[in-house]
Amino acid sequence: MTVGLKSFQTSTAGMSGFGAGTDQDIAELSKALEAGYQTGAGKTGGSALRVESLEASLKVITYSSSHIKFWKKIPKSPAYSTVEEYNQLVNYGGSQNPFVQEGELPQATDTSYARRVQLVKFLGTTREVTHQASLVHPAHGDLIALENQSGILWLLEQVERNLFQGDSSLSFDGEAEQWDGLDSLVDASQVLDLEGNSIQEADLEEAANEVIENFGFPTDIFLGTRTMSDLVKTFYPRERISLPAPQNGQVGNTIQTISTQAGVIEFNPNVFIRQNPTPPAAASSANAPATPASIAAGAVTGTDGDHNKGAPAGDSNVSYVVTACNRFGESAPTAVLGAVVTTTQVNKDAGVHIPLTVTNPGTIGAFPPEYFRIYRSSAKLAAGVPADLSSYSLVAQVPAASQAAAGTTTYNDVNLTLPFTSTAYLGELTPSVVTFRQLMPMMKMDLAVLSPAYRWMILLYGTPILFAPKKWIRMINIGRLDVR
Repeated sequence: MTVGLKSFQTSTAGMSGFGAGTDQDIAELSKALEAGYQTGAGKTGGSALRVESLEASLKVITYSSSHIKFWKKIPKSPAYSTVEEYNQLVNYGGSQNPFVQEGELPQATDTSYARRVQLVKFLGTTREVTHQASLVHPAHGDLIALENQSGILWLLEQVERNLFQGDSSLSFDGEAEQWDGLDSLVDASQVLDLEGNSIQEADLEEAANEVIENFGFPTDIFLGTRTMSDLVKTFYPRERISLPAPQNGQVGNTIQTISTQAGVIEFNPNVFIRQNPTPPAAASSANAPATPASIAAGAVTGTDGDHNKGAPAGDSNVSYVVTACNRFGESAPTAVLGAVVTTTQVNKDAGVHIPLTVTNPGTIGAFPPEYFRIYRSSAKLAAGVPADLSSYSLVAQVPAASQAAAGTTTYNDVNLTLPFTSTAYLGELTPSVVTFRQLMPMMKMDLAVLSPAYRWMILLYGTPILFAPKKWIRMINIGRLDVR
C-alpha cells in the first residue's frame, strides 16, 4: 500500500494540491483528447480516432417524380410507325341555309375532313458506372440503380418541359429533332394575352369560354407555381373565417379546382412552367454553336407591332442579346446591343416593329447554329443600356436563315412576347382531344462492355398529338402580382 502511494506521489510531482499541472501540460492533454472537425486523411490526434457520420439516406435537393404533372396526366396511346397520321372531321357540311320551299330539293352539303401528320421523336440519355465503383460499399445503395433512377428522372424532366415548349420548326434544314409542344400545337387564334398582368379569376373564365365556344369541355389548367400563388393571393381580401374559429386556428386558401360556366377545371401547378429565362452565362455544351458575332437593330417600321403592350407611356427603350442553339445546347450570349432601341409614343401608336439582324461568327466550327434565341430587356423610359444579363429575358426563338460564316438571320420584333412573363395552358385533357403516341415506352437498353464499366441507355420514342387544336388555349404574358 505504501509503494502504491509513493508511486502516486512520484507521478504527481510538480502539480498543485488540486492536481493541476502547467498550462502547457494541460494544453497538450486537451489537444490529445479533442475530437476536432478535421476530415479526410489529414486527421491527427483524437480526430484520427473519430468515426465520421454520414447520413444513411440520400438527400434530394432537386425535383422528384412528384413534380412531373403533365406527363402523368396526358393520355397515352401506342404508335405503330415513325409517321403517325390521323383524320380530323372539320365540319358537318358548311354553313348553307337549310330552309327550302315546299317540294324543293335541299342543297347538297358534304362533310369536311382533313388528314394530319405527326412525326415520332426520339429521346435518350446514356449513363455509366465503372466496374470498380460497383464493387465498393456505397453509402446510399446500388450505384447502378441510383444512376438509372437519376437518368429516368432527368429524361422525364426533358419530356415535361417539351410537352409545353417543344417546337419542331426550329431547324435549319429539314425536320428538327424535337417534337411540337402545346406552344406550337395549340391553334394560333387560341391565345389570351394578359399583357404583363397577373392572372385573375376573370381571366380563367374568359379562357374557359374560348374553349367551350370551340366545342371543347375544359378540364385542366397547367400553370406555374408562381402564377398559381398569385391567383390564390387575389382571394385573400375576400376570405372570411367562420366563428367559432377553425380547428387549430388554420387560415388561408387551398385551391384545387375552379367552377366556370364551361365546367369545373382542375389546377395543375407545375414547377417546370416558369417565367421566360435569362441568357446563360456560358455555353451549355461543348458541342453548342459558336457565339453569334452580333445582333443589330434597324429603324422601326411597319404596322404589325404592339410595343404599347407592357410598356410605360412615352418613349420606350429596349436592348437585346442573342445566343445560337443546336440539338446539343446553347452558346454563350453576344455582347449586349451597344445602343438602346428607342420607340417613340407616336411610333408605338402606329404599330411599328423593331427589325433585328443576327450575324454569325466569322468561324462557324464543327457545330453550326440551327436557331437563335433572342433576349430583350423590359421597356423602360431611361435611355441606359442594361449591362447585367439578368436584365434580359427570352422573347423569341428564330430558325437560322444561314449557317455560313458571317451569314445573317433577320427577325421582326412585334412585341408578341413580353420579357419576364410566363404562360398557362387550359383545355380538354381527354383521349379524343390530346394524346401521347408511344412508339416505345421508356426503357433501358444495355450497351456493349468495351472497358471495365457498365454503360446503358434510357430511351423513349413518341410524340404528343393535339387532335383538336382549338380545344386548348394559351394564356400568354402572365406577369407577377407584386410588380403589376
